[in-house]
Amino acid sequence: MDILNLIVGLFMIGIGFLVKSAPGMISGYNTMPKDKKKNVDIEGLSTFMRNGLIVIGLSIIIGYYLFKWIGFTMIANSVILIVTLVGVAILVVKSQKFDHNKSKKTKLTYFILGLVFLFVIGLLTYGFIPSKITYSNDTIRFSGMYGFELSLTEIDTVELSDILPEIKIRTNGFSFGPVKKGFFKLDKFGKTRLLIHSDAAPYLTIFKSNGDKIIVNSKDRVETERIYGKIITLMDK
Repeated sequence: MDILNLIVGLFMIGIGFLVKSAPGMISGYNTMPKDKKKNVDIEGLSTFMRNGLIVIGLSIIIGYYLFKWIGFTMIANSVILIVTLVGVAILVVKSQKFDHNKSKKTKLTYFILGLVFLFVIGLLTYGFIPSKITYSNDTIRFSGMYGFELSLTEIDTVELSDILPEIKIRTNGFSFGPVKKGFFKLDKFGKTRLLIHSDAAPYLTIFKSNGDKIIVNSKDRVETERIYGKIITLMDK
């Protein structure tokens, strides 16, 4: 169960009710001069924004559990991103009808939306780039999103396993389909750093001397085994 979807969904719903009771919060409207605010149907706009945000929030919550239940895990893990991106885009475009000021802001609106889409696509692309691993005599460096550097003296043991403990919660990380990077709460393991590039075994688990755990794998089984062998070799020196 990913509680993040529930939190984000409820947050969207709460913001929806807040926007209706305090229309001054609406971006764009709150910075307008008084003479232009008179030409905005703020009652209709605030109602539209409230309803839209509530629908987005409910879609995030219901969509996650629905797709999880029917087995579409990849879509379930991407519900926040997909629903928020599409929902906000629709809200921005449709909200223009409540503004009766004569201006040429439509092109700017679509330009901003284009930038948002490019940002999201860039973020997804960056998240899917496989982490590169570099070794030295005393450190191991994992590049890319949520990459990190690990000293060999910090490692207690390493092991290969064909089973990944059940992921309970994503606390601070990137998750899209089989790719999971960042910090997650796992069954029996608790808070764990993941750099998972595939849902195929094996999984390399690094147990640190301070109790922290790191689980890494590659798209290729042989590559994961090679990483394990390299770390063992460095630890034995």
